[in-house]
Amino acid sequence: MFRYIADNPRRLAMKRDNPQLFRVVNSLKVGDRTFSAIGNQWLLEHPIRLQVRCHNNKTPENLRLIALQKEYFLARGREGGVLVSPCISAGEKEIARAALEEKLPLIVLLENGFPPLYKPPGQYFDACCEGRLLMLAPWAYHHERRTISREQCQALNSMSAALSNEAWTTAFEQELLGYTSGEE
Repeated sequence: MFRYIADNPRRLAMKRDNPQLFRVVNSLKVGDRTFSAIGNQWLLEHPIRLQVRCHNNKTPENLRLIALQKEYFLARGREGGVLVSPCISAGEKEIARAALEEKLPLIVLLENGFPPLYKPPGQYFDACCEGRLLMLAPWAYHHERRTISREQCQALNSMSAALSNEAWTTAFEQELLGYTSGEE
C-alpha cells in the first residue's frame, strides 16, 4: 500500500505525458468486431503479429512444448514482432509476463471490459505508458467476479488468431513439427 501511494506522483505524471495511451476507447472497430481498448492502438497496424496459444495441461511433454513456445515467441518479439494473447492458460500468462519483463510489444485480449476511470495495473501500466501494450475487450465491463467460460476462452482464442499474422504462426508450427519429429 505504501509503495502504491509513493508511486502515485510518478504514475500521474506518466498519464499526463501520454493521455492518448490511457484513454478508454469503447468502440474500436477491428475487422468485423468492436472492442473496448486502452493502450497503443498502432500495435494493430504492425505487420508482424503472432498469436500466443498454449494448451493448459501440465504433462512433462506439454511443459517442454511451452518452454519451446516461450523461447520462440520471445525471440520473434525481440526481432520486432508483436505478441497477441488472451493470456488464458498458465503458459500464455508466462509468455506474456516474460514479454513484459523484456519490454516487448503485446496485445492482450480480456474477458472483462474497462470501467470509466480504468488504469492498467502494475507492469501493464508501464508497458502502456511506453506504447508497448494494447488491451482489448470484446465484451462490456462487469463488476462482479466471474469464471471465464469455455465458450469465452474459445472466442478469445479465435479473436487473437484473427489479429495475428498467420504466416508467423504457421512458421512456428512447422518449426515445432521439425523439432518433435527429431529433425532438430
